Amino acid sequence: MQTKKSNIETEFMAIQEQLESYLYRLSANREDAKDLLQDTYIKIKQKVDTFQGKSSFKTWVFAIATNLAKDNQRVKNRWKLEVQDECKNASFSTPSYQQRIIGSFQNQTEQQFEIVEHINYCFTCIAKNLNLEQQIAIILKEIYHFKRKEIAKILDKTEGIIKHLLFDGRKELQVRYEKRCALINKEGVCCQCAELNDFLQDTLDSESKLRATGLSQTKDAETNLDIRFALINQIKSIL
Repeated sequence: MQTKKSNIETEFMAIQEQLESYLYRLSANREDAKDLLQDTYIKIKQKVDTFQGKSSFKTWVFAIATNLAKDNQRVKNRWKLEVQDECKNASFSTPSYQQRIIGSFQNQTEQQFEIVEHINYCFTCIAKNLNLEQQIAIILKEIYHFKRKEIAKILDKTEGIIKHLLFDGRKELQVRYEKRCALINKEGVCCQCAELNDFLQDTLDSESKLRATGLSQTKDAETNLDIRFALINQIKSIL
């Protein structure tokens, strides 16, 4: 059954928050995410008569949003693996940046640093190391729980290609976390979650928080990746 124009607002509103969160994960920029969301809404109003119900309305909308996002320069940009270290160094070498971080933390109702939220933020950075189609496929599958068939429609690929994108993307993520994350690799160089926790709070409880995540150097890379996705999925929105 086709979606009628009179129902667009209702159906779009039902997925708007999730869609904006998805666009933010791709662009890592709030203003771009909002602009892409607005462009998506305009496009679906223009194309609603072409929706034939061969997929869900949500899948159709995510396909339109993804096509628009792929033309956005911030979405297309790929990040270096060391981008988080560079951000940290810039922050700690510039007092005004430090004050912005502290001020943002102090403005929270509950002044408690949540390491799971940093793991969520970290994933957004690490995922931008993947090629764009791998990033999109992984995010759609692991964060927004689309099936391979639906992802194939969104990316206009065969299910076989989506299977390879997901497999290769997961392997690439495992390698990157093994290289970067001190939580799961003794040779890892990044432990910003613990550093920020103890920098912002009077209570130095990063060690107990890290244990509670379930991430461990004794677990294999694939298990640790699944734990990360489970932790990320506890958070309703990153906006």
